[in-house]
Amino acid sequence: MTRLSIRERAIGMLLAGSSQRTVADTLGVTIRTVKNWNKKQKAGEMLNDKPRSGCPPKLSRVPKIIIRKSIGKRWHSTRKLAKYISSKYVAISKDTVHRYLHNSIGAKAYKRPSNPKLTEVQKSKRVKFCLEHKSWTSLDWERVFFSDESPFELFHPTNSQNDRVWDVSSRNITPVETVKNPPRLMVWGMMSHRGLSELHLISPRHSVNADYYINEILAKCCLPTYKRKKMRGPLTQRKLYRKISDTFFMQDGAPAHTAIKTQKWLSDHLPGFWAKDIWPSNSPDLNPIENLWAIMQAELDKRKPATNLKQLAKILENIWSGISPSILQNLIDGMPNRINSCIELNGEYIGK
Repeated sequence: MTRLSIRERAIGMLLAGSSQRTVADTLGVTIRTVKNWNKKQKAGEMLNDKPRSGCPPKLSRVPKIIIRKSIGKRWHSTRKLAKYISSKYVAISKDTVHRYLHNSIGAKAYKRPSNPKLTEVQKSKRVKFCLEHKSWTSLDWERVFFSDESPFELFHPTNSQNDRVWDVSSRNITPVETVKNPPRLMVWGMMSHRGLSELHLISPRHSVNADYYINEILAKCCLPTYKRKKMRGPLTQRKLYRKISDTFFMQDGAPAHTAIKTQKWLSDHLPGFWAKDIWPSNSPDLNPIENLWAIMQAELDKRKPATNLKQLAKILENIWSGISPSILQNLIDGMPNRINSCIELNGEYIGK
């Protein structure tokens, strides 16, 4: 039965004395619908559908199947799918494919993440480390002081996925100015669940070898952090853990970190540290300070761009000192989940 014949039958039943409720229940429609049809009939309006604007749908069953099968596969852009379907079945545009993927399937286009390539040996060591610390709670991880270096670029390009401007013409959009091989500033920092070291700025004139790492970073920035007495105050001035003798210093496997002289300095000056064979190599996803660097970069992108390294350094120090205590606690609280995820993935990269 067509939609027009259903409407005509409804009007016939009403004229024969049936109630609107009876008509609605008999034809499987709402009372509001029956009322609207009756209103149209009394006004002398036609009961058939009004002409609709726009083109009828172009995607038939087979093109829809082809598009659905492209989900999760590489090299299946909307442009390529539209070109293939147009050559085999019906002429469509990439916008048609995009609408079907987005509106009908609920799919989105994602950039493939870049993950470190892990060898089988590295995966095995990651699983070993995680199994050894599987029973650790967030309270246990509060005893670990996580450290790392990170670069920050001058004129760093913003995330193109988020930096969108709506306008009637692309000619009205101010372009993003990029710099080839932009200057960058390397920084070092250390965090715990309740505090931060000072942010150490590494001059572009220096490379971080073992001597620089010991004399400029560990001796002048790391060690003073261990000697703090205040339990309150700014994050960059407070004590990082209530009982320093129970803590562990964590660093990754960079050559300057694993050098014999560095390991000896750590053994002589710190109450506890993870030797070079403990922390698994190529494991930034297990280090929560990596998330802290990402948070700083996101905040840096919101600020007025620095025009020189001196300005960049000042902005980074300002962002570092303004980090919320809740962020530090949340990152440490998430460590048991990181450990469990790495085990479940057999040592594969878990993301940050």
